[in-house]
Amino acid sequence: MTDSGKNDPLPVKSQSRAEYEVRALIDLLADELGSEVDTETVNKNFRECRGKQGDEANDGRFDLGYSAAVPHPRAEYNSGLKKLRKKLEAKGYKVTDYREGDWRHILLYAKGGDANYFVSVGASKPPYDEMTVYVTTPCFLPPGVDQEQVSAPQPRPQRDTAPAVPAAPAVTAAPPAAPVRTPAVPAPARQPDSGQHPTLVRHFG
Repeated sequence: MTDSGKNDPLPVKSQSRAEYEVRALIDLLADELGSEVDTETVNKNFRECRGKQGDEANDGRFDLGYSAAVPHPRAEYNSGLKKLRKKLEAKGYKVTDYREGDWRHILLYAKGGDANYFVSVGASKPPYDEMTVYVTTPCFLPPGVDQEQVSAPQPRPQRDTAPAVPAAPAVTAAPPAAPVRTPAVPAPARQPDSGQHPTLVRHFG
């Protein structure tokens, strides 16, 4: 297994700068809808970056997830979505998924721009008179920090051969039975000839 891009140079940006840029993008989209961000709905989360294989580094690399709701009448969701798509494409974003229709199921995914952010837009929770905008940043390295070189995880050990299947216990043939000897029957003893022979009596009628 190779590093395969694990140690490509990361873009450098501070957390405060990343948050500023993301909020500026959401404010721009809100303005496109003729609205403003509902500040009570803002939710931001800085996270430690991890690689696809779960590899970690200790150099402070991070990404940011930031969401906010923008008031907008549900009856105008589809027209608002068209405006946002046009605005994002003009700023260099590529729309990867887009769905109009039922006000509960609208959807817009886009990625790109100068900083390669991911943007998603959908309907907010009831009463559905707001659109939720969510932005995720790529992994950034804080300024003034040397990027740590991350090693590829060790491959799992592979078996050279298939696991041996225990053989069935051998069946030992029973030894052949000893032949049964039938005791010899002695021949009747021959009587000595007495010289007397039975007389044949013939009867005449």
